[in-house]
Amino acid sequence: MKINDKMTITSVEGFLASGVHCGIRKNNKKDISLIYSKYDSVSAGTFTQNIVKAAPVQFSTKQIKNERSRAIIINSGNANACTGNSGYKNTLESAKKVSEILNIPESTVLVASTGIIGIPLPMENIIYGIEKASENLSENGGHDAAEGIITTDTFTKSGGIEFEIGSCNVKIAGIAKGSGMIHPNMGTMLSFLTTDLNIDKHLLSEALKESVDITYNMVSVDGDTSTNDMVIILANGKAGNKKIKEKNKDYFEFKKALNILNE
Repeated sequence: MKINDKMTITSVEGFLASGVHCGIRKNNKKDISLIYSKYDSVSAGTFTQNIVKAAPVQFSTKQIKNERSRAIIINSGNANACTGNSGYKNTLESAKKVSEILNIPESTVLVASTGIIGIPLPMENIIYGIEKASENLSENGGHDAAEGIITTDTFTKSGGIEFEIGSCNVKIAGIAKGSGMIHPNMGTMLSFLTTDLNIDKHLLSEALKESVDITYNMVSVDGDTSTNDMVIILANGKAGNKKIKEKNKDYFEFKKALNILNE
């Protein structure tokens, strides 16, 4: 197995994405990204171990427990951290807007933010960005989504892996951001993964947590840990493999691919 750096999150069947500029960042830089699954997906996530957790982390930690997930909305340029009750309300409003536009349950929407701490989200920009990102959803939107989540990064980070489970071809791909404030336990590391694997939600969660422990959680750059870091994976089952319900050879083959991609 090896990473194909030409793959991105929309290389996986059933996933659309976009990245647009909504006015949070200067110089027309993309600052809001949307990842959407056309099909119900199971999800798993790991989140910052910082005592101070940004509003989107608090929200998505709850949402990730739901049986199904369909979308992730991410903005850059503003972390929505240390913003109190109003910050959490803004996160709720963002999720509600995504659910309304895409006609999906609010329970299936996850939210992430990254950027400056302590400043309220400019909700007019966010709502406009959600509308624009929804209009621009595309099977070719993975690279735009990767661009929309970066802040101080000097380049986008994306890639994917194809492998076999039984007689089925399985894909897993991801985008990530993070260049500073990266200390053991992810730091300001945001990563979003898609796969067409058919797997039990509980096992997906175990695989992700075990993988993060030996990949992201081993990285240190400057000794700072962020309020916003998270890794989220969506699995829509469209590869058609026999559903993974136990830690068998199929599970470990998937975990091998996950570890390589996360490294």
